[in-house]
Amino acid sequence: MVTLAQLLAVFPQLAADAALPAAPIPVDAIAVDSRRCAPGVLFVAVRGAAADGHAHLAAAAAAGCAAVLIEADAPAPAGVPVLRAAGTRPWPARLAREIAGRPDAELCAVGVTGTNGKTTTAFLLRRLLERCAGPCGLLGTILYETGSRPVPAPLTTPDGPTLYGLLAEMRAHGRRAVALEVSSHALDQGRTADLALDAAVMTNLSRDHLDYHADLDDYLRAKARILELLRGDRRGKPPGVAVLNADEAAFDGLDTGGLRVVRYAAGRRPGASADLSVQAADLSRGGTRLRLDWRGERLDLESRLVGRFNVENLTAALAAGLALGFAPSDCLDALAAAEQVPGRMESFDLPSGATAVVDYAHTPDALAAVLQSCRELTPRRLVTVFGCGGDRDRGKRPLMGAVAARLADATWITSDNPRGEEPVSICDQIADGFRAETSRRSTACRLEPDRAAAIRGALAEAGDGDTVVIAGKGHEDYQLVGDRRLDLDDRRLVRDWIAEVARDV
Repeated sequence: MVTLAQLLAVFPQLAADAALPAAPIPVDAIAVDSRRCAPGVLFVAVRGAAADGHAHLAAAAAAGCAAVLIEADAPAPAGVPVLRAAGTRPWPARLAREIAGRPDAELCAVGVTGTNGKTTTAFLLRRLLERCAGPCGLLGTILYETGSRPVPAPLTTPDGPTLYGLLAEMRAHGRRAVALEVSSHALDQGRTADLALDAAVMTNLSRDHLDYHADLDDYLRAKARILELLRGDRRGKPPGVAVLNADEAAFDGLDTGGLRVVRYAAGRRPGASADLSVQAADLSRGGTRLRLDWRGERLDLESRLVGRFNVENLTAALAAGLALGFAPSDCLDALAAAEQVPGRMESFDLPSGATAVVDYAHTPDALAAVLQSCRELTPRRLVTVFGCGGDRDRGKRPLMGAVAARLADATWITSDNPRGEEPVSICDQIADGFRAETSRRSTACRLEPDRAAAIRGALAEAGDGDTVVIAGKGHEDYQLVGDRRLDLDDRRLVRDWIAEVARDV
């Protein structure tokens, strides 16, 4: 617990409207929701896209909160100490970090951002950090793991108070390190403010979240804010290292002034200059073998992960470990032992001799990467089942349809969290892109808004040597339809279908 006076001493940017009472005012939590206010809670009023916390100041005060923090130009509520800041968005995280005792300063913290590959890279880094730094926590799209029982993740990157609370849990459970995914939304909204990273990995940049970001340049600017988490006077540790994908041209102009930078390349961009580069790759259904060059030293990496796009994920994780100064042999051993990530190129053998692959790919580039990877390992037909999210970036729908037309032999267009939109309308927009693609490989395109029916139909038609790629949801076990959250798990659907076929034999 800290007091309000102590917080004001630490953060001179905050100004109190009036002198504080003589008696100390304890603060043991931060809230941005007035319904979570109580004595000891400091309420931060944040102006968001859908709501403004300043509209709930009276409710926060009535609940007995310790104080409120408001924008510099906002009217003050009565009956509660008032603090002001020029922009309150980053302050829930900053204040929560201080109350939690700066737990990130005591952890080897590696953050991963990028359009694709965050989850797999973070899972790989967890195993690498466990081997090289000690017990490691994980925060990301699939789960939060602090040292107690893992819990499903409601957000890729949690809000600031939750984030620092989870890091404090890790410290209490004896964790020495943490691997965490850092989303563009979190960086833009200040959820990770003051987070002290030892390394920041930037994997790639392609179209996604343009329902939130104005354009790709705005999206890149948000992603690049992760580099700010490597600097700062209040870190409690030396500056961190930026680990950048040299194959990504968009990263060439990033402001890395004053930072140590390690670049890696998997060969996607010929001629890219990198500290760690892939020299040869052997891909099979059993895994991946890489020969790499690390500043003139040959390294050989074996992994159970499958697919060409995982070459980049493996190289990113290895580059981060080497950038942190860990022994190459320890890094290689850790990555060799790393398990398959749930819902990421997760493979199932079908009774027909075909293979089903469930993956989270939900952007044009990610879908293309999965289909290209599976094409290399598929002796016969490549079939895909996918959809696009409702109330999200509509511009990517025809682009994903075109990807499927170009790279798959047969396509089933279906639903993927339609939310408030009509599923058939979304499918039609995807199909427009499919039909417009001139270099079309797919001769068959079916629209089946019922995702379970589409998956079962594709599995039933698959023959020996075929691969069915079920893309978009990966580890998710639900379908968002209107305001309902329905049970739906692509992996369970595949397992159940296999079991039904086996019973009928």
